[in-house]
Amino acid sequence: MRDREELVRRWQAGWSVSRGWTTVEEDNDGILIVRAGEESRPTEYVVLDADDKPERVERAAQLALADGGGRGSGWITLATDDKEARIEQLEDLGLEVQQDQDWLMTIQLSEQPALKLHERYALHTELEEDLIITRATLHGGVVSSGRMAVVGEDAVADRIETDPAHRRRGLGSAVMASLVEAAAAKGAKRGILIASIDGLRLYRSLGWKVIADIVIARSR
Repeated sequence: MRDREELVRRWQAGWSVSRGWTTVEEDNDGILIVRAGEESRPTEYVVLDADDKPERVERAAQLALADGGGRGSGWITLATDDKEARIEQLEDLGLEVQQDQDWLMTIQLSEQPALKLHERYALHTELEEDLIITRATLHGGVVSSGRMAVVGEDAVADRIETDPAHRRRGLGSAVMASLVEAAAAKGAKRGILIASIDGLRLYRSLGWKVIADIVIARSR
């Protein structure tokens, strides 16, 4: 579990860079406290090694419920090999578990294939310090986009999105390929992301591997 704990820690570091969250604390019980400051998600508690140390989940639940802001004032994210047990634990602790399925995934960037965009579209990639942003456009309008934060040798993908009217045209794959190319040029070697059900097929087709289930819950 130690490798996964480190992977979750590294994912969170890149996620915070992508979202612009600079305040992250780690208490002495294996919980990363992210002060996101967003209205719908002010504080995130990222639990490390939740399966081997379920007491950390209990402590995170206490923190989330103690935030006092009502529903959604405290959120919990954890990686697990025993999703049902973690869901049951969180619900027993009084949290509302999100129904959408997510997965922690990773890849060696050198293993992701290079892909070209259909000639109808154009790709634009820009760098903002440690954040890479790529957009695919058609007639000047953005139809697909994504970002990748580079922290050391890790590249954390985030907000990979394609307009529903332009899906199944390879746009997501081309955006990911452009992001990976730019991240590798900045010295990144490993990719990390959390995939939703919509993104799972895309990432698997590019060679990304599932490491664990992700469970997300919030205060009621």
